[in-house]
Amino acid sequence: MATRITASRRDDGIMGLKISCPERRNILDEASYTRLIEGIAAAEADDGVKVLIITGTENCFTAGNDLANYQALAEADSVMAITFLRRLQAFPKPAIAAAEGIALGLGISILLHCDFAYGGQSTRFQLPFTHFALTPLGGTTWLLPRLAGHKAAAQMLLLGQAFSANDAREIGLLTDTAPDGRALEQAFDCATRLLDKPHEALLATKALMREGQVEAVKSALDREEQALLARCRTPEAQSAIDAFFARRRHP
Repeated sequence: MATRITASRRDDGIMGLKISCPERRNILDEASYTRLIEGIAAAEADDGVKVLIITGTENCFTAGNDLANYQALAEADSVMAITFLRRLQAFPKPAIAAAEGIALGLGISILLHCDFAYGGQSTRFQLPFTHFALTPLGGTTWLLPRLAGHKAAAQMLLLGQAFSANDAREIGLLTDTAPDGRALEQAFDCATRLLDKPHEALLATKALMREGQVEAVKSALDREEQALLARCRTPEAQSAIDAFFARRRHP
């Protein structure tokens, strides 16, 4: 079943992008990234859109990139997931994420590239790349150590250790936590408060906040893309992914 990306635009200037395929934990594939890129481009081009909200379904933000994509990357020279994150990173308007249930891998990268992020109290976060003999993507290796500190980031990136919504809030990955099922409500509350601010001032302030790190993040995205492509070509990574699918077929 394909993951659906649904765009909705409200008259007040808030645009939403919803990731939806709960049967497969809202995993993202090449078609999903294309639609997300199209949605972000539409939000940027539409002068009536002032704020973007990215969300998943009621019990799941996203389990990240489809592992089958990593198998296919053995023959690729670029990573569509990183193309999407480059587009999100460059988005000039305020971007907000609302996460419930789980946010894995690339789901955390999305949170890192949004200006605000809210999560349900029992949401679980994890960056399991090394479990599959892969390296992280999305500028995560540059952004997360600066956000959480090197040692906390090492637990998340090297060990692939899961962490809670409270942990995510404490390190600054989340703006705040919400009672389960109400993260999107918090996101809309934040968006409404942003609508009350002078829009051009918001754009200028966001640009200034990001100016000092734009080139560093772009460089990290490029390095991570090449490292991930190299890892996907290794027998170690292909075997780890094959073993995961074998366990799914024969639990």
